[in-house]
Amino acid sequence: MLSFLKEIARSYLSLYSLLFLIYALSFTLLSSLFNFRKLLKKYEDDLKAFLLYFAYFSLFLLIIPVIVIFIFSSQPLDVLGKLGFQLGDYRLGLKVILVSIPVCALSAFIGSNDPKLKDYYPFSKKACKSPKTFVIYEAFYLLLYYVAWEFAFRGFFLFSIAGMAADGKAGVLIAILVQTIVSTVYHLGHPEAEIFSSFFGGIIFGIIAYATKSFLYTIFIHALIGILNDTFIYLRHHRKV
Repeated sequence: MLSFLKEIARSYLSLYSLLFLIYALSFTLLSSLFNFRKLLKKYEDDLKAFLLYFAYFSLFLLIIPVIVIFIFSSQPLDVLGKLGFQLGDYRLGLKVILVSIPVCALSAFIGSNDPKLKDYYPFSKKACKSPKTFVIYEAFYLLLYYVAWEFAFRGFFLFSIAGMAADGKAGVLIAILVQTIVSTVYHLGHPEAEIFSSFFGGIIFGIIAYATKSFLYTIFIHALIGILNDTFIYLRHHRKV
C-alpha cells in the first residue's frame, strides 16, 4: 500500500510540490481546528492549551514534513541539508550569533515595556505561577514552536523557492520575500509592533539563513528574542503571581 502511494505521488507530484500542499493544509488546520484561541475555549487552561498548540505546531510544520521527506525521497538527509537542516557556514553562523546576543537582549528589553506586548506575552499566564513552570513552558516554546517555525519559513519556504527559481539572484530575493510575507501574515492578530518587526525580522532572518545555508542559527536568534521578551515581562510583572 505504501509503495503504491509513493508511486502515485511521484507520478503526479514532485517532493516539493507535495510539501507545499502539506504546508497549505497545515496552515489551514492551525488557523481553524487547532487555532490556539479555539484550544483556549475548549480547555479553559491557558498552559495546557498553549502547550498543546505548540505540539500541533511542531506536528504539522516539522514532524509530518520530515516524515514525508523520509518516505518519498531516496536521499532524505540530502534533501534536509538542502533545506537548511545542516551546520552550513558555521563560522559565519557563530559570528552572527555573537553579534545578535546583545542586539536581541536590548530589543527584548525595550519590547517588554510595550503595554500591548506585556498583555499578550507570555502566551500562557498560568506558566508564570512559578519559576519551574515558566522554565518548562519556555523549553517547550523553544523545542516545539521555534524549531518548527524556522524549519518551515527559513528552511523549506526559503530554500525550496530559491532552489527552484531560474534566476539566481532574483530567485533568492523572491524566496526571502515570500517566506517573509507568509510569516508576517501568520502574525496577524498579534500586537502591531510585533507585526512590523516580524516583517523586517523575516527579511533579516532570511538573509542570515541563506548566507549560512542553515536555519539553525535563526532558531537561536528568533527564540532568544522571544524567550528574553517573556523573561523580562515575567520578572517585571508576573513573578509575584
